[in-house]
Amino acid sequence: MKILPILLVFFSLYVSAQPDTDVFLVDMERGDSLFQVSNFRNISENKGYDNQPYFMDDNRLLYAGTQNGQTEIMLYYISEKTQHRINAPTAGGEYSPKVMPGGEYVTAVRLDTTGLQRLYKYDFSHPDHGDYQMLLSELEIAYYAFYDKDWVVASILAGNQLDLVIANIPRDEAGIYVENAGRSIHKVPGSKNVSYTVINEEKNHDIYLVDVAEAEETYFVCQLPIGIQDYAWIDSTTLILGSGSKLYVYDMFGPGEWTEMADLSQQNITDITRIAVSPNGKYISFAAKRKTKTPSQIVDVHIAPFNNGDLENSANAFSEDVVVSRFPADTMYVGRKKLKENYARFYKNNKSWNVEVKDRIVIGNYVIDEEIATVNGKPNRQMTIYETKDGLIQSMAFISNKKAEDPLPPVLAQMKSYNERDIEEFLKAYTEDVKTYTYPNQLRSKGKTEMRNGYTQFFENTPDLSYTVPTRMTIGNIVIDEEVITANGNEFHAVAIYEINKGKITKVFFLQ
Repeated sequence: MKILPILLVFFSLYVSAQPDTDVFLVDMERGDSLFQVSNFRNISENKGYDNQPYFMDDNRLLYAGTQNGQTEIMLYYISEKTQHRINAPTAGGEYSPKVMPGGEYVTAVRLDTTGLQRLYKYDFSHPDHGDYQMLLSELEIAYYAFYDKDWVVASILAGNQLDLVIANIPRDEAGIYVENAGRSIHKVPGSKNVSYTVINEEKNHDIYLVDVAEAEETYFVCQLPIGIQDYAWIDSTTLILGSGSKLYVYDMFGPGEWTEMADLSQQNITDITRIAVSPNGKYISFAAKRKTKTPSQIVDVHIAPFNNGDLENSANAFSEDVVVSRFPADTMYVGRKKLKENYARFYKNNKSWNVEVKDRIVIGNYVIDEEIATVNGKPNRQMTIYETKDGLIQSMAFISNKKAEDPLPPVLAQMKSYNERDIEEFLKAYTEDVKTYTYPNQLRSKGKTEMRNGYTQFFENTPDLSYTVPTRMTIGNIVIDEEVITANGNEFHAVAIYEINKGKITKVFFLQ
């Protein structure tokens, strides 16, 4: 291969520790001059480096994803919500996956453990076993975009910087086009041009266009905001990028500045970098870091928008397959889509609404709220149990305020005898067929006999056994106790939910 006029020095951009990022997908709708995004989801859901999304077509999305500590080429099917690895496992890692013009091959930069860094093409017709072939045998390519099946525009490793080359694959040769280039290179949709970036004197990135067939001419588009390296094209005149937790667009025939398109801070993400748009313009995919939120913060993301009638942001606090039920496990409906339909109907049929949290217990990934839900000026007391996972509400169970006799006496009686380690008095508070569960419905014991067998030895062998209740909630025939238990010199936290009938405890649900 001929490479003129510079000698390349090996300097891998991939050796250093990669950030712990995920690949996200959102739907995009476009009006005359406005954009709206919805249906936010994390498609990689994985620890490690998941990054560099690229749309093969309107239903298939490539990205570099971590499997078993190594970066592989992952293929995600949007409508099916399934994915698999394309490449056969190799000694190196694959990065920057794209589809080769013609659609027969997927390409990626592979960094081998020997230090060799090259561009390869992969046969993806057989999942997990894609045969591969090296392209451009001497170019240490870092980032690239195809002009057509024969020509590629690429940033190559050149000492401590990247240089842009235009390379011919069949002839296995390349020429330097510009020095000190950036990493974001794209074929412009509906155009013959390829866009690339050059680092200017202020160390910011300027976007240019080049038609490889007429490479002697290049055109300046705009400058990326300070600190931003990545962008994508929505169409031939509109660009998009991410910064922090926001998306911005630039219209080449507009005001000449980047304008905010969407604020995704409610989705608990930050540091948006690599970004891609589907050919039909209906999807945006990007890499970002997921912020760590406490279960309380996750629940609060839902409540404030709900009170403001903000259906989209309120619903986006829930997982796509959220389960909504009546306590403990009487399923009302499943899915964010159904939740949005129910909330939309609720907003339409009522004039005013507000949820106020009066008290809260947090245990593990659960949040239990005592709430006053006021609808059309009429307050109603309820309890809601939220289960959180991966920054979203996974399930939500309601306990309504039914009329019932005072549920506290048997709970107080069993607490007193528990602290005294009196098994006979302790069992008097329970019905003969009492059942205990791990919330919501995993049976732990059934009947007094099993309870006696479980607690007798525990009482006898734990002389310092006791528990206190920092927070107690009661509603209808339900008592919810936040419990701090001391046993054998150790302290444990748990929540017990007691269901009472005719002065006896019939069921207990434990959360830890």
